[in-house]
Amino acid sequence: MPTLKGLRCTHSWEASRRNTGNTSATEEQKRESPPVSHPLVRTHPDGRKSLYLSMHIDCIEDMDYDEGHAFLKDLEERATAPEFVYRHQWHAGDLTLWDNQVLLHRADCNFDMTVRPRVLHCTVVIGTVPV
Repeated sequence: MPTLKGLRCTHSWEASRRNTGNTSATEEQKRESPPVSHPLVRTHPDGRKSLYLSMHIDCIEDMDYDEGHAFLKDLEERATAPEFVYRHQWHAGDLTLWDNQVLLHRADCNFDMTVRPRVLHCTVVIGTVPV
């Protein structure tokens, strides 16, 4: 397994669309949201380190594409082991907040959105550049 130190990943809208099984990003979307490079391990402003994993990752830079994807899959499997996962049991009136700088989040397909719509409101606080 490669060392994590110094590894950088290319994140892109195009990869996000592909990795989630959505329609391909349009040329306009690609121009409006060009790929960006981020460290695989980022340091939170409070000093803690965390993996910076997401569906937006296209590749690990300077690594064979298939080897990089296998490595990312292994990291995600480890990071989402049951002992590290929080699943909220929703009740009427619940509100959840999270720090996107240190959280890998996914919606579970454990509800029928035609009966109970999923309503999200996003508040963004100006943060720091990932380092």
